[in-house]
Amino acid sequence: MAQNDAVRKMSGAFKTTPIVPLHYLMAIPPIPLTISKLTSVFRLRIQRLPPSTLIHTITTYNPAADWHLSLHPSTCLSRLLPDSFPPFLYPSPTYESFWTHPQVRDNTVIALSRESKEATKTIIQQPPYDTFHLFIRILTIPSPPFAASFLLFKGQTLVHHSATRDADRLCALLMALCNGLTYASLSNHIRIFLPDLSLKPYLFRSHKHSYLNLSHAFQSALSAFLSIDPLHHVDLFRYSIKWSGLLGMATIDSLSEEQQTIIFLLPPPSLLNPKARLLQMMQDQFDLLRRDSCIWQSIIRPDGKPPPFIQGAISWKDRRTFSSAVQLAFDHAFTITYSDIFRANAGDNPYCPEHGTPQPPSPSSPALEQLRFDRLMAQLHDPWAFRPPSLSPSPPSS
Repeated sequence: MAQNDAVRKMSGAFKTTPIVPLHYLMAIPPIPLTISKLTSVFRLRIQRLPPSTLIHTITTYNPAADWHLSLHPSTCLSRLLPDSFPPFLYPSPTYESFWTHPQVRDNTVIALSRESKEATKTIIQQPPYDTFHLFIRILTIPSPPFAASFLLFKGQTLVHHSATRDADRLCALLMALCNGLTYASLSNHIRIFLPDLSLKPYLFRSHKHSYLNLSHAFQSALSAFLSIDPLHHVDLFRYSIKWSGLLGMATIDSLSEEQQTIIFLLPPPSLLNPKARLLQMMQDQFDLLRRDSCIWQSIIRPDGKPPPFIQGAISWKDRRTFSSAVQLAFDHAFTITYSDIFRANAGDNPYCPEHGTPQPPSPSSPALEQLRFDRLMAQLHDPWAFRPPSLSPSPPSS
């Protein structure tokens, strides 16, 4: 409710500013979408807890409950818990937040210089016949989604290659890296070449981050390879896809052409993170709004930030400049409903030459207020059942 309170406080200085456009002008999501986002965040946090946690088991086994367990009463918690939980990985303690191994050497920590670049180029161009070189890179295709590929060489012979796709760039790179290490005949020495340092914070981190499952798969693959023979070892290097003399460029071109012809649908809203899902829901509501008032000329499709002219007004760090920018943007594009609900005793002028004479508002009653409260409580108990009211589509632009 703090977000809507902030909107009301700001709108108090803007006379009869309508509440619906103000959400898009200030990039403050409406309270129903905020409740949905907070519910998703709470659900994800529950899923990350160990399976034996009481909050997981209390809905199926609760000896202190008065009801018979076979009744399975519907509660807020039972609605939040999924039918099946994703695989759970116990994070390492903080003192073991990074995975290390004496047979793994990370050369990406070496600062880039002319000498280090030339040394890496020499390693790439003159590989021993019994050494595996694993190259990871992003394919050049319209993004998102992102496509990453791996090329596995033994000496100068290409023995394995493939590509992966994902809506997240780092996830695609990590998936390509893990898939490259699944080759069954790895032996002796593996050299892994990374295109940049974006993967560096996640490869050996075993505590808590967004790609923990892929990092765990990478660390498990290295552990399995190194445990086979004490002479096995792994080196990591950083390289540039712009270097000349790289092997497998024809294979990279064919993989890029193949990935461009593949239709990869973006994840549905339920698979997006809560923040991205909130933004998509705001965009969907924006597309359904009737936007024939002059205020909508100053509002762009929501992208998580206020429109450019509002950002410019905020950059002046002056309250009067900001208030004037909002007042000029809204002009007379207000609704009498907002004035009656939030400024009932302010004496606002509800007449506008652009919109004509408004209809007299219907008086509020205790029954109506109770209905609004009941609707909000139902939404809090079951936010997924909430559906925004159908809005008139935007008129066709002339």
